[in-house]
Amino acid sequence: MIKKYLAHRLQGLALAALGVLAGASGGTAQAATWQALLVTARDDPRHERLRHEKAYPGHPTGGVRAALDVALDESRANLEASGHQVKLDALEWDGTSVAALLADINRRGTQHLLLDLPLDQQQALMAQFAQLKTRPVVFNLSESADALRASACHPHWLHTAPSQRMLADAWAQWLASRGWRDVLWLVGPTPADQALRPVWAAALKRQGIKVKAERGFVLSGDPRQRDQANPRLLTAEPAHDAVLVLDTEGEFARTLPYATALPRPVVGAAGLVPLAWHPRWDRYGAPQLNRRFAKRASRPMTGHDWAAWVAMKAIVTVLEDRPQANLAQQLAALRSGQVAVDGFKGGTVSFRPWDGQLRQPLFLAHGDGVAAQAPADGAMHPRDVLDTLGVDERESLCKTR
Repeated sequence: MIKKYLAHRLQGLALAALGVLAGASGGTAQAATWQALLVTARDDPRHERLRHEKAYPGHPTGGVRAALDVALDESRANLEASGHQVKLDALEWDGTSVAALLADINRRGTQHLLLDLPLDQQQALMAQFAQLKTRPVVFNLSESADALRASACHPHWLHTAPSQRMLADAWAQWLASRGWRDVLWLVGPTPADQALRPVWAAALKRQGIKVKAERGFVLSGDPRQRDQANPRLLTAEPAHDAVLVLDTEGEFARTLPYATALPRPVVGAAGLVPLAWHPRWDRYGAPQLNRRFAKRASRPMTGHDWAAWVAMKAIVTVLEDRPQANLAQQLAALRSGQVAVDGFKGGTVSFRPWDGQLRQPLFLAHGDGVAAQAPADGAMHPRDVLDTLGVDERESLCKTR
């Protein structure tokens, strides 16, 4: 028995050694060190110091590098056991010359590209992506625009940030689960607010929620616009179950809870907000993750940080699960949904084949804690209940397959 066991062990070690030699000689196995690159935007308005300090719900409160470092620290032993290591570099892009960015990515030999970039810069990179010598697996860490998952999608892009449609579906499901089907809708004046309006409208329609009245608001000290800046005037009538506020800037929405004409819950951009993560989430190992992150970053973990953290965990997981896979095989495994990652939200998370979006539970949260999770109780789907959040396969405009 012992001799047979030793023989099997020696055979396994020999095969592992052959795998390493194959990687060194350019076979199907890859080199032990993988190059990951975090690209951030210089003068990114989402990361202005004042916005970090204001900490509007759902907005970033700092850079995501700390979250990537935490994920690497957690995974170091598993990486070593699988014969791999990940080298993480960072690059700040001024957003002007895509050619210069591509040259830098080529020079570094980047294999996993982690993007904390706004929509327009990601689309500019997509347009010239084919010019890269080695086409990396790309993770969108922070941009929630549905366009990147729809007609403007790309086969190399994976999205760990939840889409705007996922966020909208989360609170729409929650409203429906409470039987609150009549809402008063307040919509902001910015182009970003107007662009999100059809996304939110689709989520309301999916759940059969009726808009009793829709009103625009403005942030202004002009007495001529007083009626459009007064929460009590805006929410006086008609009868409704909840006030839904769409405010991508966050300034007006923050003034709305407890300031409405009727005692009604506020949801959307303030009050009860759909989030990818909350620092008060206290199940499935989350307290330990929150402590590790806070120790490194000196601030609480947000959804943007979680999206970066889980992207690095996805890289580590595919390296563990498929230690001999090349880059194309890693992308295929991730995008097919075959790689399951523990996101510390309960169960596992995986990527949708049709648009590269990470399917994941979301939180309905307020400043002090998590009130509920989405998908809501009772939500049903023929394959995966997580696919009730966001655009489903039959609705998708992404044509990468």
